[in-house]
Amino acid sequence: MSVLYRVLLAAGLSTVIASNCLADDPTSSGTGFAVTSDGWLLTNAHVVKDCKRVEVKGKGDASNPRIDAVNDLALVKISAPAPLKPMVFRKSPIRLGEDIVAIGFPLATLLADSVKVTTGNVNALAGILNDTRYIQISTPIQPGNSGGPVVDRDGFLLGITSATLSKETADEMGITAQNVNFAIRASVADLFMQSQSVADQSGDKAADEQPISTADLADKITPSVFQILCYAKLEAQASATSSDGANGVTNQPPSPPAEQPASTEARGEPSLDVPRARTGAVRHPKGTAPIKAAANGDSKTIGQAINGSPVQVLETDGDWYWVSVGASTGYMHYSWVRVSQFEEPPGDGRFVQVRSFRALDEARAFVKQSSVPLAAHLAANGWIAVTLHDIYDEREAKDLSNALKAHGLIAKDAIVTLRNTYVRKVCCD
Repeated sequence: MSVLYRVLLAAGLSTVIASNCLADDPTSSGTGFAVTSDGWLLTNAHVVKDCKRVEVKGKGDASNPRIDAVNDLALVKISAPAPLKPMVFRKSPIRLGEDIVAIGFPLATLLADSVKVTTGNVNALAGILNDTRYIQISTPIQPGNSGGPVVDRDGFLLGITSATLSKETADEMGITAQNVNFAIRASVADLFMQSQSVADQSGDKAADEQPISTADLADKITPSVFQILCYAKLEAQASATSSDGANGVTNQPPSPPAEQPASTEARGEPSLDVPRARTGAVRHPKGTAPIKAAANGDSKTIGQAINGSPVQVLETDGDWYWVSVGASTGYMHYSWVRVSQFEEPPGDGRFVQVRSFRALDEARAFVKQSSVPLAAHLAANGWIAVTLHDIYDEREAKDLSNALKAHGLIAKDAIVTLRNTYVRKVCCD
C-alpha cells in the first residue's frame, strides 16, 4: 500500500469512538458547515458516506447527500427554520505561512461536546506527493474534526479539514511526525459545488479591514459550523468507505457504490457501468470553459474554450480531464465536458433534477410514487439522478421548476442542470 493511501486512510477523522454504542446511538461523527443560507452544508465524504441516517445536531436529519468520493467531499441538506449563515470562500490565493484557524467538534464523546477552535499556519501549498488539491496545516486535528472549515484570520474559507499523517506511516518511515495535517482546498470544493449547481459565496478582505482576534473570529464563524452524526453505518461497506473516501486517487470519476453492481443486464436491469471518457465537447454554464495548467482550480488558466469546442480526453486525474482542445492542452473539470461515450442525447437542453439516490431501487420507487412524471439517470459518480421526465430550454426549465416548487410538487432544492455528468437513462417509462 502506498504512502499516500496509508496517510490518507488516517483521514477517518469522523471518529468511531462510540463503537460499543446502542443501535440508536451515532456510530461516528464529524463536522460540517453552511455554504448556502437555504440549508446546504459541506463536509467530508467519509463523514456521511454509507450512513443509514445523517443528523445535523440541533437541526434534525439531513437529506439528499451528494458525494464526491474522489476528493472526499459531500453536500447534505437540512430544513432550517431560519436562514443559515454561509461561509464565504476566499478568492485570493492561499499564502505559505499565513495564520489560520480550524473549527470543529473533535473527540465530542470524550471532551466537551461544544465546538472547538484551534490555530496554526499553512505549512505547505500541497499535500502528500505534491497533491495540489490539499494544503498542509499545523492546526491540531483530532477525530471528529473531519469536514470542518479552515479559515484565514478574517474568517474567509481556505479549506476543509480532511486528514492527518498516521502514526503507523510515520513509524514505517522511521520518523517522529507531529502535527502533520491536511485540508482540501476551498477551490476544489467550489468546483464540486458548481457540478451540483449549488452556488457559494466568495469574497476578499477589504483593503482597510483590520484582522480580528481569535475570540472575535470564533464568534463570527461558529454559528455556521455544525456537528454531523452518522447512524447505523453499513458494516458491509466499511472497507470501501476507507479506500474510496480517503485515498483521493482514482483514474475516473467515482465508480458505482457497492450496492450498485457495475453490470446488471443479466438480471434484465439497465447497465450501471460508467464508460471511460475519450472524446466530447465543451459545455459550460457560462458559455466558455477555462483550460487549466494543472488539475486544480487554483492553477493558472492557460486558455479558454467556447461551448461546442471538440475535446479529446487524454487522461483522467480524479475529477479532472487532461484534454486537448484545438491547439491547447491542459486540464478541464469533468463537469465542463459533455462526453461522447455517455448515452444521453446531445443538445443544449436542460433537465430539472429533483433528487439523487445511492441505489437504483430507491430511485425507481420514488419515481413510481410521484404525482409528477419523472425519470432517473445514471450519473458519472455512480449515483442515480431523478429528474422531470422531459428536456427543456433554459428559461422553460427555470420557470417550470419554480412553478412546481411553489405548489410543493418538487423539492425546494431541485436544480436546473446541463446534464453533462448524466451517462444514460435507467428508469422509468
